Amino acid sequence: MIESIDEAIRVFCEDILGFELQKGKSLGKNFYAASIPLYENEKEQNWYIFLKEATLKKIAKTLLLEEDLPKSEYDDLLKEVANQMIGLAKVKLEEKNKNTDYQLGTPEFLGNISAPLPIKLEDKILYKISNRTILVAKQVG
Repeated sequence: MIESIDEAIRVFCEDILGFELQKGKSLGKNFYAASIPLYENEKEQNWYIFLKEATLKKIAKTLLLEEDLPKSEYDDLLKEVANQMIGLAKVKLEEKNKNTDYQLGTPEFLGNISAPLPIKLEDKILYKISNRTILVAKQVG
């Protein structure tokens, strides 16, 4: 599954947004976060997206043509980013696993979160866009 998540994030960031995506090395401290459930044969897996504020602004500028997105709109933007990333992964998983049922849940905005993260995570992938960290990971359990 993690390979499909990675592939989907690369498609979203590189192909759709046109950003250069690199492997990240360190997490950093402050993020905006969203979660989105992905169901595999009715088994829920919660995926989390953590983005720096500068990265959210860069996405807003590219996706929405918004130069200075108000913080009040981070909620909708980050939920849409989570929906796009994990939604693309769902499509890729369905292509690879024809006999498995995948469903996407509703994303939830978690607000501004500081490290250490309050959630136990696994299957973590760290990326960098313009020297800013993105973390995508699944909740343990």
